[in-house]
Amino acid sequence: MTRDKMSGDALFILKSLKENARLGRSNKLADVKLVLENSVSLEFDSYFFFLRKFHYIAMDREAQLKLTDQGERVVEGEAVDKFSGEVGEFFAEQLAPEEFPENHTVMMQPSPPSSPPPASSTDVVMEPNPMPLPPSRGGGRRPLTDDAVPPLHITSPDSKSSTSYSPPPPPPPVPLPLTAAMVSSPSQASVAKGAPSSTEGDARYQKGDQLGTGPLGTVFKGRHNALGLDVSLKELKDIFGYFSFLQRGEVIKRLKRELCAQAQVRHPGVVQILDQNTDVARPYYVMELCRGSLREKLDSSGGKGVPVPLSMRYFLQLAYALRAAHQQGLTHHNIKPENVLFDAWGNAKLADFGLSRVIEVDQSKGMPQVFVGTGGMGYMSPEVLARGKDTGPASDVYALGILLYEMLTGQIPGRRSPLPSEINPECPPKLDPIFDKMTQDRRESRYPDFEAVFEDFYAAFGDKTYLGKGDLILWSELAH
Repeated sequence: MTRDKMSGDALFILKSLKENARLGRSNKLADVKLVLENSVSLEFDSYFFFLRKFHYIAMDREAQLKLTDQGERVVEGEAVDKFSGEVGEFFAEQLAPEEFPENHTVMMQPSPPSSPPPASSTDVVMEPNPMPLPPSRGGGRRPLTDDAVPPLHITSPDSKSSTSYSPPPPPPPVPLPLTAAMVSSPSQASVAKGAPSSTEGDARYQKGDQLGTGPLGTVFKGRHNALGLDVSLKELKDIFGYFSFLQRGEVIKRLKRELCAQAQVRHPGVVQILDQNTDVARPYYVMELCRGSLREKLDSSGGKGVPVPLSMRYFLQLAYALRAAHQQGLTHHNIKPENVLFDAWGNAKLADFGLSRVIEVDQSKGMPQVFVGTGGMGYMSPEVLARGKDTGPASDVYALGILLYEMLTGQIPGRRSPLPSEINPECPPKLDPIFDKMTQDRRESRYPDFEAVFEDFYAAFGDKTYLGKGDLILWSELAH
């Protein structure tokens, strides 16, 4: 992979964004990624984070992309050398090496030399491949195989002999990640009718039909054989697509930490973690079986949102769940409709606490934690998006405020959006100031935690329309 090729790919994306804007086509990140993914050499996400880090593109709260002034200048043919240099800096690890370390000489010959040439240091003579290798699409160099690696003939200045050496086969290539742009909800996922009858290396569980898939893995309906209990099995095989193979140990360590943390929160509003196995090729964890997501309810509403009584019920159930998690030091930071699931009685429950932290990567490379799932960006507080150090309960307050607005109105709010009651006349106007304070950009202007949210909420609804503070509302009738 060369710098010119990567520069051309990045420029192609900028030109595509400009053309989309001119023609009135969607520049939403998920749509752009879906269209351009197969037209660039590396993962689209890599180019996206490069263009954002160096301020060639900007993105609003609804994940709409647009060119910055700097991006416009590059498209017009200005500052091309600077652009190319920044590409080389950002993608340094993916670029093909242009030279070997000092005191080593690389000579390409059609066949091994009959006698070693004189040298003052070790000479490495590499035979060319009979055919060029295609570029990688996995964010790095093409995985090496026995067929792809020519033998090295190493000649030492202290010896007249030559030794042929073929490297051992490396570990299998890391699978590419799925993204939220590809599948955003279980309703969009295909059902795997031919799924294996049990999880890899663990006969305790049977694995059934696929329920859904997302940016990190796939959820299957399962059964605990000894108990005859229906469960959900989430395989995280795609999680390693965000890392080089050598980082697998760190990913596993983080994954265990976050799963154990969520398992400690025993609350009716939190999806219960029942088991985990991270010592297999495809790590998975077991959780209670839920029946559908908030994303499915929103999609089926035709843009009208959820009826107000249900919205209020779900809001309170999720708020109490988050308060319980915060009391145990656990924040979510990836609240979105896909992570709100429902039990058999129709109660809302939060899933996937902390999984975005599992694949956090080095901020110096311009790849923040929103790399996980662009579908959640509209719900993330400014400090989470900026990877600030002051994230905490207030960040989850912000996200739930955005989710409340979407449930009530069917849309995600922008900076100058009308208040909920101005869009939905059935929404109580008393909610407007509470929503507004939950979603303030400045953290110090926002509710610091859910205790403060509940104080204002139950003061506004003193008639006990929604009972009183501490009265968690749960359904006990089976949902239909």
